[in-house]
Amino acid sequence: MLLPALQRDAIETVLRSFMTGALTVPKVLLAVTVALSVGLSLTLVWLVVKQLTQFYFHANHISRYGAETFTPRFTLTGLRLPSGELSAASTALAGELRSEQRNLDLLVPANSRGRDRIDRQLDAYAALREDERTDAQRVEALLELAASRTRSLLEEAVKVELGLARHVLRLQVVVLRYVKALLVVVTTVLATYIASAATGAATTSTIADQRWIAATYCMWAPVVIVSATAPVRWIESLLRAEGATGSSVRNDPEFTRVENIASCVAIVAWAMAAAASIALLFAGSTSPRALVAGITTTACSAALLAVAFRLWRRSEPGGPVVEPLGS
Repeated sequence: MLLPALQRDAIETVLRSFMTGALTVPKVLLAVTVALSVGLSLTLVWLVVKQLTQFYFHANHISRYGAETFTPRFTLTGLRLPSGELSAASTALAGELRSEQRNLDLLVPANSRGRDRIDRQLDAYAALREDERTDAQRVEALLELAASRTRSLLEEAVKVELGLARHVLRLQVVVLRYVKALLVVVTTVLATYIASAATGAATTSTIADQRWIAATYCMWAPVVIVSATAPVRWIESLLRAEGATGSSVRNDPEFTRVENIASCVAIVAWAMAAAASIALLFAGSTSPRALVAGITTTACSAALLAVAFRLWRRSEPGGPVVEPLGS
């Protein structure tokens, strides 16, 4: 949502300036660099949405009548009254209440259209198929889809314990990916604004405009790597504030997937922007001032990239164990 809201016509303006007029190697390199920056933002948003989907859904194993099938279900299971907690009379009364039509109507609509919709849904899974169904059978099948099964109190407690652990582990990955994607998107939006300001209202970009854009993305690449790796460093700082003397957070592949993708794309984008910047130094008439500025910017961005690369490599999955934070 941030991309169209914040960037609006900035991307189109920059890309159009490259595609208008004579097509040169620096223009092609810069156009690919801009596309990579936008593609990186969209990829990270995609990963956030994917992780959210996987957080809210879970596999549900159903085995009935000798048939087995796996169905998706919401990550939180339904609850049923634990077995063995009631007397025989109360258990019988609970069964009668479950079979009353007014209670069955809570899950199964009292019309043929609603029943047909439920039947089509249940027939999609082999273990839930029936030639004919009563409303009570439909309700039981829907409870199976929701993973709402009769368990003892101890079984229900164990399920809740393990389920909460799964939710917590997945949720922290969702939050981290969201924060990293937000930082990368904001950084990319800022770089695109600067590049758009270089072209202004012109339909094509001059050599000076292209040098400015190349310098912008040379600086964008290391900043993106620093931004993508920052949340893990923040977590380590939090652990240190709580008294930790060491951390393996940077070696957790679930925490570092986003920065691996962002860093790889940023390095490729920097290489293209740097190549375009060097090529532009020898394009047209270059003043000594412009030559010094171009070389200085490229060199500074290379130094920043080296620092950012070290930060990334320290958080790479499977890398060396991080030394104690106090060392």
